[in-house]
Amino acid sequence: MAKEIRIIQVAFNVLDPDQLQLYNHVQERPNKSGYLKRLIQRDVDGGNGGGRLAMPAPELGNDFVVEGFI
Repeated sequence: MAKEIRIIQVAFNVLDPDQLQLYNHVQERPNKSGYLKRLIQRDVDGGNGGGRLAMPAPELGNDFVVEGFI
């Protein structure tokens, strides 16, 4: 059986604590490619948030100030 393999790179900014946590989590997997493919398949199948990984942002009131998060 012939195969045609295509590679997509994923980059992590390890200076960002959130991305470093994701990077370390993937690094623990013996089959990194298979793990990432299963996550993508779950997203395609709608297994989290109706087919999307990110949840919509909640509505913010008029008194919301973005500087409070910086």
